[in-house]
Amino acid sequence: MRPMSRLLLPVVIVTLGGCGWLVGDEGYFRDRGDDYRNAKSIPPMQVPEENKSEAVSQLYVIPVERTDALLDSEFEVPRPQPIQGNPEDKVVRIQKLGEQQWILLEESPAESWPRVRNFLISNQIGIEREDAGTGQMETGWLSFKSDATRREKYRFRVEQGVQRASSEIYVQQMGYEKEPGEDASTPEWPAASMDVERETWMIKELANYLASTSGESSVSLLAQGISTVNKVYLVRDASGQPVIDLRLPFDRAWASLGRALERANLSVKDLDRSAGVYFVKYETRKQRAEEGEAGSDQGPGPGAAPEEEEKRSFLSRLNPWGGDDEDENPAIGHSYRVEMRGVDQGVVISVRRDDGEDFDEGEAEFVLGLIKAHLS
Repeated sequence: MRPMSRLLLPVVIVTLGGCGWLVGDEGYFRDRGDDYRNAKSIPPMQVPEENKSEAVSQLYVIPVERTDALLDSEFEVPRPQPIQGNPEDKVVRIQKLGEQQWILLEESPAESWPRVRNFLISNQIGIEREDAGTGQMETGWLSFKSDATRREKYRFRVEQGVQRASSEIYVQQMGYEKEPGEDASTPEWPAASMDVERETWMIKELANYLASTSGESSVSLLAQGISTVNKVYLVRDASGQPVIDLRLPFDRAWASLGRALERANLSVKDLDRSAGVYFVKYETRKQRAEEGEAGSDQGPGPGAAPEEEEKRSFLSRLNPWGGDDEDENPAIGHSYRVEMRGVDQGVVISVRRDDGEDFDEGEAEFVLGLIKAHLS
């Protein structure tokens, strides 16, 4: 065995010495982890003027995030949120405002996008065009056995919701009549659906599908290009006062604020739509329940939804404001004026005491934080 060992030793040395051509800096299997450092920018793709450029966009867009969020003098860094929560907690709601309606889904756009796509595939509806970067998907033209002249198609749009890890899904419909033997030209997309009843039907079908398949979530890497910039911030205005910066049109922001006040135990006593003011009073669930038993229609009743309990536990860190014992919260029983005014990119929501007195330390931040947590 000794002669064999003498022969193998030089072979092993030569083999080890020659590994550089495989895994070294100049090797075939070299580490390419830092190659991105040498990447160079190239001019964007130019599309001829006579062609459409909607489908040409950045696949992985870096969103512009706000950096002026309101922080207290002492700030506790929150624990990282799980990538995927309990599927049973993912609520699907159809919301309406005037003639506009949409689906509110407690999932990120990257999760909602593949589920909308699966809905179309499972119903054998062809997808003519999809752009995950902008969150838009269009079906092909659909025909009906009962009406050979009728054609229609749908456009789905997935957007970031008001709250983090939420999505809004919009549906638009258009159609036309095609007589036998005619080569009718297809219409362009209108500003709103041509048939609101058909739009409502499709929204209900999609909402039912999303609710029944809540445990079948997946994430689309391409759909991560959908803008995930928040629509609501707690910031300070030019005078240093805390305000809510809400990136929604005034009409929708007004309706969203009204719903948020009720969910946040801020009973609406009066309002002035033209002036953009809600007159509210902060009451405990027990007080609101007693008012309900006395015949008032204010308040959700003695119980609290699980998501409200979760939001309340988060706000309990703002002691003494929002403590676990509501009877010891110094905001209980106070009346406030919640004022909303329009700005270029949405609205600004501020709060002040109805009695004109100055806020105690942390009081305004607590009330606005409570409202912000319930906006949708």
